[in-house]
Amino acid sequence: MEQVRDLNMKADDMQVVLSAISSVSRRIKEVAQTHKPLFGGEHFLTGKEVCERLYISPRTLQDYRDRRIIPYTQFAGKILY
Repeated sequence: MEQVRDLNMKADDMQVVLSAISSVSRRIKEVAQTHKPLFGGEHFLTGKEVCERLYISPRTLQDYRDRRIIPYTQFAGKILY
């Protein structure tokens, strides 16, 4: 049979836990205020996603890119649309 454990904490232990939670909460608020979304919050698609949405092949997508039919950007070697 399972042994039942006493989950009651001492007041000092509870204060340590509450203090840690408070510190994490403050840090989350700081990050939320200073965080700037990548690419100004714009949403980009991968080549695979574009091909699926436009029902075209990767080669056709490359052709569109070469002929500047569809806008794109390159970030860290990855092409985003």
